[in-house]
Amino acid sequence: MELSLNEKTAEFRFGYGFLKEINKRYSIERNGMQLKLGVGAVLSNLLLSDVDTLFEVLLIANMTENPRITVKELEEYVEVNGVQKLFEDVLEELKKSEFTGIMTRKMIEEAQE
Repeated sequence: MELSLNEKTAEFRFGYGFLKEINKRYSIERNGMQLKLGVGAVLSNLLLSDVDTLFEVLLIANMTENPRITVKELEEYVEVNGVQKLFEDVLEELKKSEFTGIMTRKMIEEAQE
């Protein structure tokens, strides 16, 4: 996924590095087991149109890319372009990823029922 921000193009990757970071941030320990809740937690928030989660997801997906984006650049992008299409684009990318696709499609399907 790409976004044009202030005369630069930012790339976003939703691969294994993204999955690993999301799971690291959204995991809990229960009965000695590490429960990785990353994709599920993020998807729930995205489906509820939580902009803070949207920004976090984009920042993580951009962590391995160059140029790196900032929150300020994302804020400016949203002020000009709105947020609805950005939510749709991120959900679409999560659906296409080999690392997040199955869970994303299942959760969206369940939310639509």
